[in-house]
Amino acid sequence: MLDNLRDFSGSGFLFILLLVSIVFLGFRLKRGAVKTLTVYLPIFVLAIFFCPLWNIYTKNAEDGEILYRLLWMIPFAVVVCSALVEAVHMLPERYRAVSFAAAVLIIIISGKYIYSNPHFSKAENSYHVPQDVVNICDDIRIEGREIRACFPIERIQYVRQYSPYVCLAYGRTVLLGNGYNDYSQVEEFLDDEVIDTEGLTAELRRVDTPYLILKQDTEMTEKPDKYGFNYVKSYGEYDLYLDENAYLGTWTEFTDN
Repeated sequence: MLDNLRDFSGSGFLFILLLVSIVFLGFRLKRGAVKTLTVYLPIFVLAIFFCPLWNIYTKNAEDGEILYRLLWMIPFAVVVCSALVEAVHMLPERYRAVSFAAAVLIIIISGKYIYSNPHFSKAENSYHVPQDVVNICDDIRIEGREIRACFPIERIQYVRQYSPYVCLAYGRTVLLGNGYNDYSQVEEFLDDEVIDTEGLTAELRRVDTPYLILKQDTEMTEKPDKYGFNYVKSYGEYDLYLDENAYLGTWTEFTDN
């Protein structure tokens, strides 16, 4: 429970601001739809979140993320902004401009600049997906079927956003950081400082993944082509490799043959 709360609240200051806002609005607002949304709903959600029985259930549930997602039901921004607007409105008019600026500053310093994350980059296209991902997905797509590819971990979130036809050898469960992946051990090989080429290519074949995309500065025990994954093309700082034994036709053609 505490781990989930810490992950949700970040530095913790915003969560404190939320609690203060709920208490303030509870005394400030009269009964009505606004108070239900900004006071009663957050209290109800938090009451469930901290309920021991609910925690026991989620801990033993198949999807343990239920507990974390419950906090998403709190209209966080609405509550905090409503409280700050109400607080500003209580002051004499000559102080409102300064107090409004102070309220905005409080919100800014309470959070974190998300674009400092290395996974964020300036948009290169209307999809807001790195252009190398767009180009690779378009080039490896096969009409009439899905195709599986192994992307570096910093690119898999964009593949999921861009193409429903390119599947991944590992993905969502790894990004969640819970150390659990029920499909393959591909990510374990990629996570090594020096990648075991033989082990990686064998695992890719086991999970029917003919395409391998690697960053050009990736260190490997041997070159992929020694194990039948041949270089195809470069996309910026990424190289594309293809299993020489891969079948790239449609399932209909495969059945007919």
